[in-house]
Amino acid sequence: MNGPAVAAPPRELLRLDHNERLFPAPELAALLAGVPSTTLTRYPDAAGLEGRLADMWGLEPERVLVTAGADDAIDRICRLQLAGGRDMITVAPTFEMMPFFATLAGGRVREIPTLADPAPGASILERLGDRTGLVTVISPHNPTGLVVPASRLLEIADRLPPDAMLLADLAYVEFADSDPARALLERDNILVVRTLSKAWGMAGLRVGCVLGSRRAIDALRTCGPPFPLSGPSIWLAERALALGDRITATYVAAVRHERDRLRAALRAWGAEPFSSEANFVLAASDGSAGLYRRFHRDGIAVRRFPDLPDLIRITLPGDEATFRRVLAVLDTTFGEPRGEDTDG
Repeated sequence: MNGPAVAAPPRELLRLDHNERLFPAPELAALLAGVPSTTLTRYPDAAGLEGRLADMWGLEPERVLVTAGADDAIDRICRLQLAGGRDMITVAPTFEMMPFFATLAGGRVREIPTLADPAPGASILERLGDRTGLVTVISPHNPTGLVVPASRLLEIADRLPPDAMLLADLAYVEFADSDPARALLERDNILVVRTLSKAWGMAGLRVGCVLGSRRAIDALRTCGPPFPLSGPSIWLAERALALGDRITATYVAAVRHERDRLRAALRAWGAEPFSSEANFVLAASDGSAGLYRRFHRDGIAVRRFPDLPDLIRITLPGDEATFRRVLAVLDTTFGEPRGEDTDG
């Protein structure tokens, strides 16, 4: 006689909704076993890491502040620039932590509703005024993946009122065709935010940085805790940076290849993908709800936006076998009425 049926263990959810690197570089994983015990017992010193980051962009170490991910950098910048209820100008939608930290700092968020341009120059310039403390631009943009020409960012910076700053969040720039950081850092009123969470695959270590003028960086050091990173995070980040392209090159190339294929597959399915230069693709479709459910039934988490129901965002895994799972979901959706849930 057969016993009661035993439910199969749930399949592990494939997270393609947070724009993370799914699998660490083998060289980085190998470093974990070598973390010195002294990094656990001593207060961390980030000076060496700041020096290595400074060398990457040809800067003096005094122009680099290591932060607990890009979030910490954005928080500090908002605290510095928006105190007293000053204005932050940004597009909407944008990375949700931008308006969150602005509000937390007591600032007023002035949004430009658009999906077409991460930095609409004319709209930004017409909103500049005496109360402007900060203009934020993400390039490649989250959630669209669109990029902003460096020339436009420089033009905006040149028109800012005194004491206002431009925050250029370049978290995804390793996946883009070009990196404008060096050109932007020629302006004292531009702050560049970078992270090792995306292309470097170190989101769990929470390593980011902000680059800017000595004066701005000195001020930002006072806007947060004195030890933003743990000792093990600093140790691993320094060694990862020393390996350079060995950590990022293969993964970035795989993501860029998948990006073209996913955009083509989405177009064939009937969606309208954005021209992303990030590690994700955002697509518009009146069938996004049904597609989201189909992904979820296959154990894949993708991103939808409550205020933008026709949009769906898919992180590129950078791994062929995993990417085939994404394509298989699209393949099984072909020919069905988009937006309908065939499971009822």
